[in-house]
Amino acid sequence: MPTTPSTGRTPTRWAVLALTSVVGATMAVVMAVRGDIKMAILLPAITIGYGLTVTFSASHSDVAAQLSGHEEDERRRLISLRAAAATGNVLVAALVCGVAYELFHDELGGPFTMLSALGGITYIIASAAYTRAGKTSL
Repeated sequence: MPTTPSTGRTPTRWAVLALTSVVGATMAVVMAVRGDIKMAILLPAITIGYGLTVTFSASHSDVAAQLSGHEEDERRRLISLRAAAATGNVLVAALVCGVAYELFHDELGGPFTMLSALGGITYIIASAAYTRAGKTSL
């Protein structure tokens, strides 16, 4: 199994930090406009801190590398795939519980129902696309 790092991923080293900085600055502006100065300081600090941590720890930590998008070999890509599948399973379970709650309270058609429908339709379309003859990825 090849484990040589890809050379085309260098520009993405700073992508997480750039994105978290933009999101943090946006949250600061929104919270300041709303008059919530405490959150205007706290939310960007958490968001930008996350970006700084994963960006500068990626070369020393497999977890930080995964979180910053450095899927340089098959092992990391498989870990990412498994983590995404586990996340999807947890979210589907939460959506099913939400639909049951809506059904129990006679609120069927609420956000849990709509998100469940969107997830189901997406799964069907993705399954059909990935199982087409000769296609292994989109």
